[in-house]
Amino acid sequence: MKNSILFLPFLFLIFSISCQSETSDPFQEEEKEKGLRIIWDQTSLRRISSEGYYPRMRVLKDKSLLLVYENFNGDIKVKRSTDGIQWEDLGVAFRSFLFNHPENGNSVLVRATNPEIIQLENGDILLATNLRPTADGIYPFSIAIKRSLDNGVNWTNDDIVYKGGNRFDNGCWEPAFLALPNGDIQIYFANETPFPNNNDQEISIITSKDNGHTWTEDFLRASYREGHRDGMPVPVHDGENIYVSIEDNISGQFKPYIIKNSLQDNWQFPVNGNSLNRYNALADQLPNSVYAGAPYLIRTQTGLFILSYQTTENRSNNWELSTMEVVISETPSNFLNPTRPFNVPFSKEAKWNSITDLGNDEVAALSTTNFQSNQVEIWMIKGKIERN
Repeated sequence: MKNSILFLPFLFLIFSISCQSETSDPFQEEEKEKGLRIIWDQTSLRRISSEGYYPRMRVLKDKSLLLVYENFNGDIKVKRSTDGIQWEDLGVAFRSFLFNHPENGNSVLVRATNPEIIQLENGDILLATNLRPTADGIYPFSIAIKRSLDNGVNWTNDDIVYKGGNRFDNGCWEPAFLALPNGDIQIYFANETPFPNNNDQEISIITSKDNGHTWTEDFLRASYREGHRDGMPVPVHDGENIYVSIEDNISGQFKPYIIKNSLQDNWQFPVNGNSLNRYNALADQLPNSVYAGAPYLIRTQTGLFILSYQTTENRSNNWELSTMEVVISETPSNFLNPTRPFNVPFSKEAKWNSITDLGNDEVAALSTTNFQSNQVEIWMIKGKIERN
């Protein structure tokens, strides 16, 4: 979702209705179904930063954890940990800046947002961000990347790989990486730029064939539902097909959908609104009135698929007060057994979330949440996949 971001662990106990808190999330674990689910370990709950948005984390080749997120100033910060408990501050990778237009003299503050990272086979780390001007008509909304050769300590100068429109209603948003088996690197992003005269949005892709040093000038269209807003793509592949979680507002409110393509086809034909390569990700369909946006998809080392999103289900109708929910599946469809890693009161939020595979059927949930403070912070909790 392009909305500006400036805009405890859930205990697996079955509470009786009479014991429910009037201020806490009433989400309850139902009778256990056979299959997979995630058990969240409350003892692993950690606050990583006292301010920030949009956390994204990767396990590096040396087994350390690298985290990127946006701070309140519009900078992309980097932290690293060897145990998930103590975190070393590696400083700022992207910094907000003041842009002065060379022709008309107008100036605008440009923020770095929506960070995402990938470690390549050669060990290099690529960091992508969405450059967002704070006023229209001066600087283009853009996708930029940097590279680190030393596990996130130092970063190269930024390289702008895509420029969108210079208005908030005609920009580009939320980049996410995918490394293909043939060595290509792709960046998926939400894109309004092809639709200057309406509110539509598509999922676009640019590709690099040289480990991110150069990128295609023209973008591919991965998906587009006419009259609607495909957004917030996160891709994975299983060696045969590419699966991308997106938010789709065909029902009015956003819901998590999957679009897919074979590695061989690789988006030669975009996924339209009626394609069989587009489907609702959840086995249990949510009511149209329920918001469930900002999906994040991973495929674990053991081949399982895990999807998170932020939802208003059993909460208020205000999407700003949504909370993180996680579902799991053996296939990239029919996701089941929702759990909520963070116990978020009705008046609080847990948004712009992500999931990281830690290996050995262990995952980490990361969230932008104020569930224990008066401002949003970056929190993490670990969970164990239970095979029932």
